[in-house]
Amino acid sequence: MNLNKDNKQSGFSIKTIYKFCGGATLGAFLVSLPILYGASTDLSLFQVCVALLLIISSGILSSIWGEKFIDAVMSVFNSSGL
Repeated sequence: MNLNKDNKQSGFSIKTIYKFCGGATLGAFLVSLPILYGASTDLSLFQVCVALLLIISSGILSSIWGEKFIDAVMSVFNSSGL
């Protein structure tokens, strides 16, 4: 009985980790867009901290809300026309 409870808990945590990684990847893609469109790669410490904050926060929000968050970000991205 205890073994089944451990499997459910570890399955939940692995799914949460996958959602976090997906959201962090999406955040990294959004952070890299200005560099891909020709912005300067000379970044200050503040800009690097903001980029890391965006990546981590998108990973956390994705692990909480899952596909709803990713769909919302992708719909905003699609409507932007980039």
